[in-house]
Amino acid sequence: MHNRQERTCLKCGDKIIKCYVDDGLKGLLVKNPDGDRLFSNKKNTNINPFICTNCGFAEWYADKPEDLI
Repeated sequence: MHNRQERTCLKCGDKIIKCYVDDGLKGLLVKNPDGDRLFSNKKNTNINPFICTNCGFAEWYADKPEDLI
């Protein structure tokens, strides 16, 4: 998945824009449980919501999904 800032809404076809969660400058951190080690889990990526400016539909995309492998 490309790191584009703008995408198209799957629900209405209008544009969706990348947004951020309130307390996270880079979004939420998602971790692969197979890489779970205390303080050293390298299998992770940030996710951010993309919100439709027309209908409000929200989708979440990983910044680097390949890092979960």
